[in-house]
Amino acid sequence: MPYICSILLTVVVKTLNHDGLQGHEEWLAEVSYLGDLLHPNLVKLIGYCIEDDQRLLAYEFMPCGSLENHLFRRSLPLPWSIRMKNALGATKGQAFLHEEAKIPVIYHDFKTSNILLDAEYNAKLSDFGLVKDAPEGDKTHVSTRVMGTYGYAAPENMTSYCKE
Repeated sequence: MPYICSILLTVVVKTLNHDGLQGHEEWLAEVSYLGDLLHPNLVKLIGYCIEDDQRLLAYEFMPCGSLENHLFRRSLPLPWSIRMKNALGATKGQAFLHEEAKIPVIYHDFKTSNILLDAEYNAKLSDFGLVKDAPEGDKTHVSTRVMGTYGYAAPENMTSYCKE
């Protein structure tokens, strides 16, 4: 008699907004990068779907929402211990992307709304549409094209820009 196993997994589905600033290239970047990058402080891509002009991404569900909501939209402030845990988790995610990934990448959209929190308030980076390969070896130039959120610039971009 065959065994039947069922797994219940809660996911979040992100739909490409055709009227938004990010398009098919950014959607492909998310699929490509998150398909290869696995780290406890990066949100997990569960699957994706492309059909006609529809683009969907299925991510692990993060029950505590974004860090932005907890810092700026809640009446009760987060305890400092949780804030420090979030800062350390987000930093570990960034360090992995910059220094430990097989192909280092630059995460262009580092902000509190892109830091999601799991049930234990562990921070995970999300929204990889603007991620780009970092310079390696003899490839020393990083594009200085403005990307991501106003007010944040990856240190690698600024270092490269200042040298030019």
